[in-house]
Amino acid sequence: MKFLNSTKGFSHCLIMILTLAILSACSTTPSSPDDTPPALFSKLTQNSAFYLKKDELTGKQENSAWQFVALQALIAEKRFILADSIIEYMQSKPLSATEQASLSLLIADSLTAQNRLDKAQQQLDAIDKKKLSELGFIYSLKLQTQLQIRNEDHLAASDSLLSLAPLLKTDEDRQQYNDLLLTQLSLLPFDVLNQYQVASTLAEQAAEASELDETAPIATTPPESDPFKEGWYALASLYKRYQLRSNQLIREVENWKVRYPTHPVLAFMPTALTNIPESSPYQPQNIAVLLPFSGRFQQQAEAVQYGLLHAFYSQRQASKAADEPALLGAPKLHFYDTQKQTTEQITAQFKINNIDFIIGPLIKEEIDKFLPLVEDIPVLALNNFTEQQAFETVKKPIAWHYAFPLSPENEAKQAAQLIAQQHKKPLVIAPYSAYGQRVAEAFSDEWRRLKNTQTESHFFKNKAQLDGFIDGLLQTEKSKSRIAQMKAITYLPLEAEIRSRRDIDAIYIVSKRDELILLKPFIDVSVSRFATTMPLYASSRSHLLDWNEKQNSELSNLVFSDSPFLLDTDNKDFKQVEQAWGKQSLATLRLFALGFDSYQLIEQLMQLQNAEGYTYKGLVGQLSLDQTNTVQAKLSWAKYQQGKLIEVAAPISAE
Repeated sequence: MKFLNSTKGFSHCLIMILTLAILSACSTTPSSPDDTPPALFSKLTQNSAFYLKKDELTGKQENSAWQFVALQALIAEKRFILADSIIEYMQSKPLSATEQASLSLLIADSLTAQNRLDKAQQQLDAIDKKKLSELGFIYSLKLQTQLQIRNEDHLAASDSLLSLAPLLKTDEDRQQYNDLLLTQLSLLPFDVLNQYQVASTLAEQAAEASELDETAPIATTPPESDPFKEGWYALASLYKRYQLRSNQLIREVENWKVRYPTHPVLAFMPTALTNIPESSPYQPQNIAVLLPFSGRFQQQAEAVQYGLLHAFYSQRQASKAADEPALLGAPKLHFYDTQKQTTEQITAQFKINNIDFIIGPLIKEEIDKFLPLVEDIPVLALNNFTEQQAFETVKKPIAWHYAFPLSPENEAKQAAQLIAQQHKKPLVIAPYSAYGQRVAEAFSDEWRRLKNTQTESHFFKNKAQLDGFIDGLLQTEKSKSRIAQMKAITYLPLEAEIRSRRDIDAIYIVSKRDELILLKPFIDVSVSRFATTMPLYASSRSHLLDWNEKQNSELSNLVFSDSPFLLDTDNKDFKQVEQAWGKQSLATLRLFALGFDSYQLIEQLMQLQNAEGYTYKGLVGQLSLDQTNTVQAKLSWAKYQQGKLIEVAAPISAE
C-alpha cells in the first residue's frame, strides 16, 4: 500500500533530514562510508541523523540497509513526518520479500506510536511473518504484545509474551518482558490461571480411582500440557493470590521453585518477586476514615463514604470468591465526623483503636491541621496538600503521607497537554470567579511550560451577557462596526460577511452545561465562514448524565474530559451503583469514585511509589503518584456525535 499520497524525491527528504540534524547540532559523526549498518530491529545506539548521514556517504541507492535503520530510529524518535517521507520513498523502489515485510512492520510500528491502533493491527496482520528476519519476527511479537496490552486484551498479550520469552536475545529484554508477562498474567481470572492445576488434580484423582476400580477410566495426561506455560500460570496465580501478604508470598515462591526447578524464568525472576519486602503493600487492620458527616459538606462526605464501603464489600466478596483465608479477613473501618470533633480529639482516639491507616480529611483546611499530628501513621488525604506542604514533601518527604484530590486544576493541565498536541494558540473561557481564575491560571501555566508562550483567558459574568461577550472575544463587533461605517458612507445596502479574528485555533471552555449550551452556538455563528471550524474543548464541569440527544446534537464535535467511570455508563460498576443507589448527579458520582478508589489505593500506594512507570486503573482515571506524593488521575476524553457520546483517544504528537 502507499503510505502517503504525495510524491517526493528521496534526495529532497534526505536534504531536509540532514538539515534538521545539523540544526540539532548532532555531535555524533560517522567515521567512514564502509561501516556495516546495525541489524534492522536490533537495539540502535545512534540517532536517525547518524544513520542518514551514513547512507549519504555510502551513496548506493540500491542498498537500503542504512535507510531501514534510519527509519527505525525516526519512528523511535517520534519524527513521523520525516519517517513518512522515507516510507514513501522505500515503497517506490523494488524491494525483496524480506525487505517488503520489514517495511510493513515498520509502518505498523509507526501507526502504533501515533496511537492509530486499529490500522496498526491491520497492517501487522497483513505481514507474512515467515518473510521476516529472526529479529524482525521478535520485533513483530513485541509490537503485537504492545497493541494487545493497549487494547486491554490481557489473555492475548500473555499468549504473545509466552511465545516471545524463549526468543529474546539480551538479558535486559528477558528481565523486562518477564516483568511484563507476570503483570499481564496477574490480570487474568483465577479460573484461567489455575486451569493446569485443576486438570492435573483431576488426572491424579482418575489415576487413584483406576487403581481401586479396574472399571474406572484410565487416567490420561491433561490435553495440551505445556510445562513452560503451566509454570508461568502457577507463578502468576500465587503472585495474584498472595501479593498483599508478603511473608506468605515468599514461602509460596520458594515452593514454586521446588515444583519447577528447571523453569527458564528462574534465571530472570520478575522484579516483583525478587525484592518482596521492599514493595510490600500496606496491610492495615484498623482504618480511620475522616469525613465531614455533618454541616454543609454532609452530602459530599456521604458520597465518599458510600464509594469507600462499596469498595470494601466488593473486595471482601472477591476474597471469598478466590477462597482467601478467612482469618486474615478485612480490616475494620472507623468513621470520624470532622465537624463534631476537633482534630486533637479525633487523633487522641487513634491509639485506643489501634489505627494503622487513615483516609481523609476531605476539607483542605483540616489537612493542614491534621498531618503534623499523625506523622507516624500512613495517610491518604482526600484533597491537595498546601503548596508549602507539597514543597516540604519534596524536600523532606514523609513517605507515608499521600494526597488524592479531585483537582480541576489538574484537569485543566491535561487539557493544555492535549490541545498543545494539535494547536498553537488556544483561548480559555471561564466564569468570572475564584474557581474560574484558578482553572484558567492552571491551563496557562501548563501551556507556558509546554510551549513557552502565553494564552489568553476571558471571563464571563452571567448568561445574559454571553452574546456580547463572544462578540468581544472573537472581535466580531469590530467587523460589524466597519460594515456599519461603510453603509453610512456609501448609503448603499451592502452585502457583507461578518469576520472574526483568525489568530486563535482552539477554545477551552470551563462552564456549566446550561452556559455551554449558549456559548457554543454563539461561538459557531460568530466564527467567520471564511475561517475553519473552531475546535472546542470543555471541562467535566459541563458534562451531564441526564442528557438528551437533541441537546447533545447541539454540542456535536465538542471534546471534553471526565472520569472513565462516568463516560461509560454501561460498565458493570456503574450499573451496580445505579441499581443500589438510584440515579445521582455526576458531582456526587465523582465523589463516590473518589471514595471507591481511595480504599482500593491502600494496596497500590507502595507499588505506585516504588515501581517506576506503574499506574493503577481506578474509577476516577488512570492513577499515578508524582514526586510530591500526590495521586494524579489521567482522565478520559469524549465527544458528541449526532447526539451520542463517543470516547476518543488522546492523539500523539508527530514531532
